[in-house]
Amino acid sequence: MKAFLSPRRTAAAAACAALVSVWGVGPASAAGSDVEVVNTETVQVYTSATGEVESQRIYEQLALTGTGSVDFANPVLTAGLRNLDGFGGFEVRGGEQIVKTSVDGTKNLRSVSDYKGDLPLDVDVAYSLDGEEVSPGDVVGESGSLEVRYTVKNVTGVTQPVTFKDGRGNTVTKDVLVPIPLVGQLSTGLPSTFRDVTSEAASMAGDGKGGTKLSFTMTLFPPIGSDTATFGYTAQITDGIVPRATVQVLPVDPLASPTFKTAATSYEGGASTGAELTEGASTIDTNLLKLRDGAADLLAGLIQLRDGAAELSTGLVDRAAPGARQVADGSSELSDGLGKLGAGADQLGAGADKLADGTGTAYAGAKKLTAGLDAISGGLDQLASVDAGLPAAKAGIAKLQAGLDLIVTSVGAVDQPLTLIGGLASLEGGLGQLENGSGQLLGGLQQLVGQTGLPAAKGGVDQVKAGLDAALAPAGSLNQLLGGLQSLLLDAGCQQSPVCLGTVQALITGVNTSKTDLGAASAGLGQVSGGLGTAISGIVDGLIPGATQLQGGLTQAKGGAADLKDGALQLKGGLGQVQDGLDVLAVGVAKAVAGVLQLASGSQQAATGGSDLTDGLGQLDDGAGQLADGAGRLADGAGDAYDGSQRLAAGADELASGLGDAAAGSGRLADGLKTAAGGAPQLVDGAGRLSEEGTSQIVEKGDATARQYGELYATLEKGAERAQTEKMIVGAPEDAIGLAAYSYEIAGEDGEGGRNLTRTLGGLVLLAMAGGVVFLRRRLV
Repeated sequence: MKAFLSPRRTAAAAACAALVSVWGVGPASAAGSDVEVVNTETVQVYTSATGEVESQRIYEQLALTGTGSVDFANPVLTAGLRNLDGFGGFEVRGGEQIVKTSVDGTKNLRSVSDYKGDLPLDVDVAYSLDGEEVSPGDVVGESGSLEVRYTVKNVTGVTQPVTFKDGRGNTVTKDVLVPIPLVGQLSTGLPSTFRDVTSEAASMAGDGKGGTKLSFTMTLFPPIGSDTATFGYTAQITDGIVPRATVQVLPVDPLASPTFKTAATSYEGGASTGAELTEGASTIDTNLLKLRDGAADLLAGLIQLRDGAAELSTGLVDRAAPGARQVADGSSELSDGLGKLGAGADQLGAGADKLADGTGTAYAGAKKLTAGLDAISGGLDQLASVDAGLPAAKAGIAKLQAGLDLIVTSVGAVDQPLTLIGGLASLEGGLGQLENGSGQLLGGLQQLVGQTGLPAAKGGVDQVKAGLDAALAPAGSLNQLLGGLQSLLLDAGCQQSPVCLGTVQALITGVNTSKTDLGAASAGLGQVSGGLGTAISGIVDGLIPGATQLQGGLTQAKGGAADLKDGALQLKGGLGQVQDGLDVLAVGVAKAVAGVLQLASGSQQAATGGSDLTDGLGQLDDGAGQLADGAGRLADGAGDAYDGSQRLAAGADELASGLGDAAAGSGRLADGLKTAAGGAPQLVDGAGRLSEEGTSQIVEKGDATARQYGELYATLEKGAERAQTEKMIVGAPEDAIGLAAYSYEIAGEDGEGGRNLTRTLGGLVLLAMAGGVVFLRRRLV
């Protein structure tokens, strides 16, 4: 024969033995008496062999221990009240038994009454013989395979609201059916004609006479047990009978009983763990959503930066660099022209010096010239000729002045943006702004890859992924939890408990689902980390070098533009000096023309106009000196302009070179930003997937766990309240210990009919179970 004992039934058996110690916390004394009073109420129920109730009564026992006098009232049922200790009656007032007696040692007062109240159990017994359901009487005298199935249901349940916290800390109220927590056992004895007895739930032992004793323990309250217990046995019978059986149950406080307190504590701990899991996963989920939003902002910024870099590259490559090259080529041509102008100015200066020398000689010989005026009258006529003489020189000087004025106007000033100097000033300012912008761009890129930028974000993502990988590792916390649950699942006790099996299997399924979700989350974080790494590499290897080259090229270009502007200003100064010299030359030539005309017209008055000729030659000598000075200044200005043009050409070359570097750097900048913008969506998608598929699922599971265990513990608390407030059937004397129990005697069938008169009082059995336990002491007078 094999006997199986489930953990739940083992706990119920232990609870029966520990009931008095749960409710009686220890003896207490009252002043003036050493008598301890314990009131035990036991309802005795007799049923048919199938469980129908036939009669019920209640037994009262007052156990008095100590020395002294007592005077108290004990609530009783008066219908059919009888004294079990003698033939005397009781003094009863208003439904209470009045007790006045003296105690020296121990004294028991026992009574019995009719009981018409509600019973806590429904009992049903079914019989099958050789696979067919039969009535109990059909078993008597038969042989074959007998199966007896008992169903015991706790019917004390009432719907009550229970309150508990969900995983987010919110208060939840739910209506739950809460019975009085009952534990007990069913016992029966099988005769020696019952062979091959088997049971999946009974504790079995021999009776020493060839028969078998069976005991079934019951935990008749959820969530530790169930309000209904179904169990039984099978046997091969000969000349069969239906053995009688006894069911004994009593209330128990699951929060005070050591047997059930551990389970209650585990439910309370499960609710706390679910709440902690929900809170932690919610925090992670919130931070992931922040990471996703920040990554989206980063992506938008990178896209704008990428587009701006592309436009910058296009502008530098297609417009700025070719324009700078044209400026460099034009500056070289300007330098060549100014070199030729300088050479011509030098020749003009040499001629002017010779003219000054000649006019001095002429002035010295003015008196001699007077005598020869007649001889040179013809020459003066030729000198006054419009086509070949001094008037023609005067007209040429006027044209030269007009040309220089046009050049000076074209050279312009700083505040004239459409002139050469104004354009170069604008170019210098624009290049300065570009230089500042490139510096800001370089600083922003360096800040982006600094300790608080993308590397910090990547470090945070890698840290979260490392934590998830550690939890998912073979020796990680999830596998440890799974191993512990699987060990619990293999425990023999848990295998016999449907609630334990269902709960552990649900937890294993949840943990495996969490492992899958967290694995997907870890993969998403890997994508996020990869995208950030790509972005950082693109910025470090592409954007920052390109931005550095761009800044250097713009700095060189700005210097070249400044040199061009300075050279143009020097050119303008030299042209001014040339203008001054031409003005002086024009005055002198005009005077010379006037003098020649006077000579030509006054050749008849040569004698009288000699002094005028002398004066004219003096003026001519002054004009020739001024012409020489102007030619010198023109040569100096042309030299300065040539030097400025050389610097302008060099600056233009540097500008062209710098803009070429800037164009190359802007291309690398655009490529790097394109790579970074391509990698950033992985960060957004990875963070979003981790939130949707990972942490949000953990939040929901944590909330469900907190709700489940919170409801279980709240139900136990309500049951404990009922066990404390409804444990007595009629009531106990004030301040005395009160205990209650129920005993069901299920009739047997042996063919003799009638009821077996040798039935024992089940209440006495329960009293024996409580014997020897120390009760709360009350001193009654």
